Amino acid sequence: MEDRWAHICSAAVDRPAADAMAFLLAPENLAAWAVGLGDATVHPDGTVEGAFPETGEPIWARIDADTERGTILLHIGPDPGGLVARIMIRVVPGAVLEGDPQSCVVSLVAWRQAGMDEARWESLKSGHEAEILELKRLIEASAR
Repeated sequence: MEDRWAHICSAAVDRPAADAMAFLLAPENLAAWAVGLGDATVHPDGTVEGAFPETGEPIWARIDADTERGTILLHIGPDPGGLVARIMIRVVPGAVLEGDPQSCVVSLVAWRQAGMDEARWESLKSGHEAEILELKRLIEASAR
């Protein structure tokens, strides 16, 4: 079944879930992996300001985490007053998946906005697939 409303991609990460969460919770790390947030500015309140590479339009993000459940919501929008939770990151410890307890699986879930055309949706999905690979690389490198 093709899902027109959500996209998920995951990567096995050779680091404990706590290391992955620590990396993902740091607003300054968003610019290293999130499309549109390169050359980002982290503001004192923790919001992150960047721009879409294709259009130069502003994009803002705020991290909202439930560390006990290994869940992070990224509130995203064109301005800091209009952020909505459209991206979720889930970190599942390796032991939960009957794997190495010193590993984890990191998943990105994105929800499509009703007005998003097919080209923009496909771009978002391919961007997330690149982002998950970059997250894997950065998390594994950051904890060594």
